[in-house]
Amino acid sequence: MSSGYLTFSDLPKSILRPLGVDEVAAIIGVSRKTTIRLVKNGTLPKSAFHRSKGASTLDARSMMKPAACPMVYFDVTIGPLLSSQMRHRMIQQICKILRGNAPNEAFEIGALCIDLPLSISQAVSRMAALAIAESEVIFDPEIRGGLPVIRGTRIGVYEIADLCRAETDEDILEQFPSLTPTCLEHAKLYAKAHPLPRRKGRSDRPRPPGIRTHVVTTNLLS
Repeated sequence: MSSGYLTFSDLPKSILRPLGVDEVAAIIGVSRKTTIRLVKNGTLPKSAFHRSKGASTLDARSMMKPAACPMVYFDVTIGPLLSSQMRHRMIQQICKILRGNAPNEAFEIGALCIDLPLSISQAVSRMAALAIAESEVIFDPEIRGGLPVIRGTRIGVYEIADLCRAETDEDILEQFPSLTPTCLEHAKLYAKAHPLPRRKGRSDRPRPPGIRTHVVTTNLLS
């Protein structure tokens, strides 16, 4: 494997937990609808899903193991360039790599060479970005009644995320001198990964004041 590629060993434990559809969508940078489509059409292997005791099949398939992120990332970036058969084969190969049943190296067949370590590394980098964004959001009962705010400020994460949809980053930073461009990116990523409850249906994960985290074993697909 080429040096410089990131692996799951580079990730903080806070992100190594069952992930909801919104979280995976935010990590990969796609819409919730795209992620749901991948879940429903059987693109991901069953081993990529987290099932808690007593959960229905539908509920279980709405929560994914961390290892699902590289598979989804590969499928939406490189997958469209391949045949459906090769696409499925590569996702299975990523599954084997993450299980430790195959070397983390480029997959070669004839003249075709697919850099799987790069896809895994890029997905891991995006997972790390969400972990950092989450660490910069705090829930303190003494600050705005426990609403999620950006660390070191009293500025609400969802307020900033909403402003980012309507105003430029420059305008927002002018209104809130205590913020930085990095703060804005954290707010946008956090809000996408943990959207407020929808009026119809329900979100995939519990809402504020806290995020329940889980630590998975080193065998991320077992």
